[in-house]
Amino acid sequence: MKIDDIVAFAFKNISKKRTQSMLTIIGIVIGVLAMVSLISLGYGVQNYIKEEMMKIGSNKITILPMKQFGVPPSHYFTKKDVKAIENVKGVDAVMYGWYGGCEIEYNGEKKFVSYYYAKPSQLKKVYKGSGYEIDEGRWLSDNDKYACVIGYGTAHDLFNREIKIGDVIKIKDKKFRVVGILKPVGDQQDDNSVLLNIDIGEKLFGNEGKYNFITVTVKEGEDINEVANEIKKALKKSFGSDDFSVLTAEQLAETVGSVLGVITIFVVGVAGISLLVGAVGISNTMHMSILERRKDIGILKALGAKTTDILAIFVVESGFLGLFGGMIGLILGIVLAKFVESLAHKFGYLMVNAWISWELIVGVLIFSFLVGVISGYFPARSGAKLNPIETLRGE
Repeated sequence: MKIDDIVAFAFKNISKKRTQSMLTIIGIVIGVLAMVSLISLGYGVQNYIKEEMMKIGSNKITILPMKQFGVPPSHYFTKKDVKAIENVKGVDAVMYGWYGGCEIEYNGEKKFVSYYYAKPSQLKKVYKGSGYEIDEGRWLSDNDKYACVIGYGTAHDLFNREIKIGDVIKIKDKKFRVVGILKPVGDQQDDNSVLLNIDIGEKLFGNEGKYNFITVTVKEGEDINEVANEIKKALKKSFGSDDFSVLTAEQLAETVGSVLGVITIFVVGVAGISLLVGAVGISNTMHMSILERRKDIGILKALGAKTTDILAIFVVESGFLGLFGGMIGLILGIVLAKFVESLAHKFGYLMVNAWISWELIVGVLIFSFLVGVISGYFPARSGAKLNPIETLRGE
């Protein structure tokens, strides 16, 4: 049989039982919808974070007291470690401090935010032109005591009444006057934040002389990778172990991206269960279809159709069922991802983006077709091997 005859037979069989065909591909639709939307949003967030981290500056190095993300540090940096880093050739500026989470109170309401404290002059120097800009008011100065700078989300989104410059918030029952509001970054952790002077922050949170992050800027013209290696050597001696990470902006972006990538793969794998259900549905439908068309198979064989021709008809039919399900799921998945992106942006979560590419579209369609082909192959093989005389007799 010719290829166009095989395709025509397959389409004819699908169109004869439209309702059955649509019910069969629902599992594929749901599975592909979930996978496309999750892959799109997962890679969208990864790409956004990588771009934002690169904006921080290619001349910056982030130092953390842990080897892996999510593993609590065994101990923290001290002034001794900061001094060792400052003495490394090629280092321009060193900012050190602490980040964590705390509850703040405003107008009788209490909300949870991220907090950062560091020396204001160092903070301003290191992050100047890196996307952390003042929207209203001013930066903290080294002489400020009970004053703070807050994120855009903290000011405009968290509380029923917006926080304005000059308003007072409470942190651990201490009053802080808001002197500055940051521009929106798009990351909830940064937008819903409060920045404090290190002198007050240490006393407030009881971490005097301890730091859980250090950020370094490298002098112009210096090789950042060489400087990073020298920092590792100096810090290993000072810190007493190598249980820390020294990451350039590019390495930090890759590290965070790899963590998010693992999470995305896991979630997509869970969504793939729906696709497996769809594959079983196609296999079951093809098996029933073969039982219903035993006489048709016998007639085709009696007219000279080969076993491979019969096999091809059913395999192409199941492949098209998978492809149709993939097309519908792809469209719905893209629509869902774009809707989530739009909704997230509306609430200020700029990091949530839908990543759509030709690779994703083509890959999903090919994958869906192959799922259909594989699902229908074994029932089709058993149908292709039927004895034409027995099928014509109705046995």
